[in-house]
Amino acid sequence: MSELGVALQEWAGICELLGSGALLLTVRKGGIHERGGGLFALEHQRFWLLPTFVHQDGSRLRPGIPLPHDPEPGWHRLQLWAEAAGLWWVTERALLDRLELPWTEAELSARFHYRQQPWLFVIALRVHRLPQPARIPDHPSYGGCRSWIRLQQPQSCAGSAPVLPDAAFAARLAEYRRILGDPA
Repeated sequence: MSELGVALQEWAGICELLGSGALLLTVRKGGIHERGGGLFALEHQRFWLLPTFVHQDGSRLRPGIPLPHDPEPGWHRLQLWAEAAGLWWVTERALLDRLELPWTEAELSARFHYRQQPWLFVIALRVHRLPQPARIPDHPSYGGCRSWIRLQQPQSCAGSAPVLPDAAFAARLAEYRRILGDPA
């Protein structure tokens, strides 16, 4: 695998946490423009993380979590790609509080109860970083409230390395399995 042509759109602040190794999880339910009636589906095992600044709101994150601003409107920087290492369908709200997620309790509750359906997908990600970011122009097809973005041109992920050593990643993934059970 030397190129990836799809990206998971995520708040830029969350991408920074994922890229530092401080966070290995993201949560999803779906967006207005998701396929299949607005529900998220893990359509790809490997994908770029596309930092987005749309809907990013510091009041929806725990205090002290940095919220970057768009350094170059009209362009995207791809530096992180991820491999899905686990997917859980969480139907107990209390389990989310045991995961040390960056979102506020109110934000997690809002996402959990979105569309009056009490559940949320939790995805464990093995994140890799390129030594230098790829810079790609924005495109109208990259907009909208959806998770998956098909890139206009696949981008090389050659030279990337995991942000966490194997043992550290395995230990944290084992902890998530202890809390959430076996992935779906």
